Amino acid sequence: MKDGALQNRGHVFDVAIIGGGINGAGIALDAALRDLSVVLFDKKDFGSYTTSASTKLIHGGLRYLEYLEFPLVRESLRERERLLKNAPHLVQPLKLHVPIYKHSRRGPLLIKAGMILYDLLSYDKSLPFHSFKLISQNGKVNNSIESSLKQDGLKAITSFFDCQVMFPERLCLEIILSAREAGALVYNYFEVTKFKTLTSGLNELELKDVLNERLFNIKAKVVVNATGPYVDQVCKLVGKNIIRKMGGTKGSHILIDKFEGGPAEALYIESIQDGRPFFIIPWKQYFLVGTTDIYYEGDLDEVIASEEEIEYLLYELNYFIPARHFTKNDVLYTYSGIRPLPYEPGKKESQVTRKHIIFDHEKNEGHKNFISIIGGKLTTYRNLAEECVDLICIKLGLNKKTRTREYPLFGGYGISNFEKYINNLASEYAHIYGLQQETVEYLIRFYGSKFRNVLKFIELDHSLSEKITEHHEDIKAQVIYAAETELAKKLEDILIRRTGIGTSKCLGINCAETVANIIAPLWGWDTKEKNDRVKEYINKIKSYYVPVYKLNKNYSIIEDRHLGN
Repeated sequence: MKDGALQNRGHVFDVAIIGGGINGAGIALDAALRDLSVVLFDKKDFGSYTTSASTKLIHGGLRYLEYLEFPLVRESLRERERLLKNAPHLVQPLKLHVPIYKHSRRGPLLIKAGMILYDLLSYDKSLPFHSFKLISQNGKVNNSIESSLKQDGLKAITSFFDCQVMFPERLCLEIILSAREAGALVYNYFEVTKFKTLTSGLNELELKDVLNERLFNIKAKVVVNATGPYVDQVCKLVGKNIIRKMGGTKGSHILIDKFEGGPAEALYIESIQDGRPFFIIPWKQYFLVGTTDIYYEGDLDEVIASEEEIEYLLYELNYFIPARHFTKNDVLYTYSGIRPLPYEPGKKESQVTRKHIIFDHEKNEGHKNFISIIGGKLTTYRNLAEECVDLICIKLGLNKKTRTREYPLFGGYGISNFEKYINNLASEYAHIYGLQQETVEYLIRFYGSKFRNVLKFIELDHSLSEKITEHHEDIKAQVIYAAETELAKKLEDILIRRTGIGTSKCLGINCAETVANIIAPLWGWDTKEKNDRVKEYINKIKSYYVPVYKLNKNYSIIEDRHLGN
């Protein structure tokens, strides 16, 4: 991305967005499609905080029924349907089973009533309606869900469909790329260091190019603070009279290998310890187990799963899946993030509203043309963005309507029936480029209709058709594509958020050097720089993704465990 627009001190943007997570990305796309001049900054990589730390669900908000947040449920269901159409390669239906036990706080009748209401609120959905089954204690267990679950006290199972986004960081990236295609300027690794309101009413931001240690100043008519858990930190740059907005909670997950006798489909369970929602979800070759929900007041740059959270999740797993005893040694890695919830002191974590708030500081605190985003979810990012840009247009005196409701994302163009799309193209392109059909199918699921753009690099260098490692379908062409097309700036961007390697159990450690060798000529790295960047990546993995109990041991354990797996 060229910096000419940043260096032009006379240029004024209609809107500057701070934060490139799912909400900031959605706002950038909506605003750009309304022909506003847009610039977006993130101090790290796009989608690298809360967005990438989710449970990877695009859900209709079933549990919000308990708190009578019917409009939020309806909004979630409507937006889930839009994502199925606008990003069919990234968002797929997922069947979830809800077991109901004698000890459950919500009995079969209440759950059944909730499911009927949920179906009524999703009257226009394309997914099937729920099913409900009473369990006889003397009956024969005849499916993998029932056989994998604890049988004692099991009274009923209800099943319903939501959706899964296999790679939420890619969903965020595709929104960013769509915004760029629509005219927005987007910058990762740019941090806002100063915020000043000028006498003219414009806002001036000082920006630091984190990787190159350069400073820029830009002016914008409206500034949107979409930094998630960091909202209060940005607000402190604006003025001292802004009261606290955020009261985030930490959610942690663990990954374990799939095991014989495990559930074939996802489980949505009421925790035996405290009644929280608890998921066991098939994801790639693993089970994703989570999540926790704990108020967090610590360092936002050092969010990792605690010993207590790991023990909590393992206890739940062992209680409901009693066929084998899981220990810390079964945990492949953990990850954690902060939900950007509003500050509501005195409430339990589960009681804090999940509704988003578009906070107009001019209306409430006198800071003209400054907006903060509080809350928000993967599922409803688009509707949040529409509401936010509606407010921006009011401030700018414009009458421009959203275009995002039926707008296919970057890789969603030209896809009406996704499975048919794969079946029609995978074999053909595997033959053309000398690839295995499974590899092309993987690329289509990852990039959608843009998969051809990745394959074009093979025409220039056939060695780029080789797999990065034999344990994954990712090929070397994806590395070059990530750097030249997808705004990757660091090894972790490529391994964790531009390919599927870094989120697998190897965590990318076993092929970080391979990727560095591919990218070094393009990024001008000499041998020392390349080795430094590999070490930087491995240290990142050790400090963030690997559980606390492993960090207390010799680091070599990590390499011994993951190299070659």
